[in-house]
Amino acid sequence: MIRFYSNGKVLLTGEYLVLHGAESIGLPTKMGQDLVINDRNDKIIEWTSYNIDKISWFNCLFKKDSLDILKTNDFDIAKRLQNLLKVSKELNPKFLISGKTITTSLTFDFKWGLGTSSTLVNNIAQWAEINPYHLLEKTFGGSGYDIACASSKSSLLYSLEAKKQKIKSVKFFPKFRKNLFFVYQNKKQNTRNSILKFKKKSIKYSTINQISKISKDLLITTCIEEFKDLVFAHERIISELLELNPLSEKFPDYQGCIKSLGAWGGDFLLAVGPEDSLNYFKNKGLNIGYNFDKFIL
Repeated sequence: MIRFYSNGKVLLTGEYLVLHGAESIGLPTKMGQDLVINDRNDKIIEWTSYNIDKISWFNCLFKKDSLDILKTNDFDIAKRLQNLLKVSKELNPKFLISGKTITTSLTFDFKWGLGTSSTLVNNIAQWAEINPYHLLEKTFGGSGYDIACASSKSSLLYSLEAKKQKIKSVKFFPKFRKNLFFVYQNKKQNTRNSILKFKKKSIKYSTINQISKISKDLLITTCIEEFKDLVFAHERIISELLELNPLSEKFPDYQGCIKSLGAWGGDFLLAVGPEDSLNYFKNKGLNIGYNFDKFIL
């Protein structure tokens, strides 16, 4: 048996603009995904994926040599997985040369947007002994910050320079982290579709620099009020770029500030406010939420 593990992720700053070179804060989560591989004596690749509740949500049988799909409960997901495995074999022809039984297990719900795909890409890349960024580029695409988070033991400041990853490990444990909360919006957002729409926009260097400065300032501030001001400024910049209202307008009576995380419109939000903030969101129907220490690695 061989086992690999990757962390989930949250993009605290730089959503969308990380693709344009903005320095952005990536936070690995305490939740992630396992990949376990066992040998078998036939020419079959059997794949089963388990959700946080230990119930299987995806299964597939492939032919070993051709990776043809023999049987699956979700053909679209099977095709994406097939592509990942085929590209991995192209990058390392010695990969996957015998029958295998493979299981993946998430410690977060696959609907939450914490990196079901990125943790899988990183785990497969470790298994295949290939560069995870090359695998990501040839399959799902994206900035790669989520791959950086997948194997990081700390928060990081991430950016792209001439399409190359620039990764700096940073400490992000604010003194006021008891006032930081991550709340699921009961709605998953399609990151790839959001990125495709955003790529058509013209971005000023001054805007990228503004986001980079906010990222750096958020890492060093020791004052919760300054942290809130920086969050408000970040939301205003992205709101104007996307021509969308800030998420805070949906919660006008919240005694704090709210920030979208990742692609706007779903997944998790960041709330900065009173220590009983999770009760506020539960009263709004958002029952899945965590404080900083239970959520961030």
